[in-house]
Amino acid sequence: MQIEIDDTTLTGFNVPAKAEVKKATLQFATDVIAEANRIEGSRNPQAGPPEVISGMVVEATLLVRRGLNQPRKKYGVKLIRICAAVLSLVVGFCYDATKLQDKTYMMIFVLMVALAIVSVTIATIKE
Repeated sequence: MQIEIDDTTLTGFNVPAKAEVKKATLQFATDVIAEANRIEGSRNPQAGPPEVISGMVVEATLLVRRGLNQPRKKYGVKLIRICAAVLSLVVGFCYDATKLQDKTYMMIFVLMVALAIVSVTIATIKE
């Protein structure tokens, strides 16, 4: 499929700006296609051939424009979230008032608490 944009609508755009418009248009089209396929997949309970209709494309366009589609999460963010959950759980299990009297155990516990706080903070910021 070829999509053409009339040069008169791009009056005042320099060459790098035109390239960015092309890049953004291609990215938007890719996102709309992916969202339309997702919508079709959720509405097609059979294992038959997919059929995307115009209504699905309109809905996908609205979802992508308004930012309501599912954002793609990178593996690094998922890994940080898992580490944050696991570290928080480990800190909870490691709390023991009598063992915390030992300086070495106390240092390890404080280090784990600090790591848990940092990982939860990074996971929240990246979210």
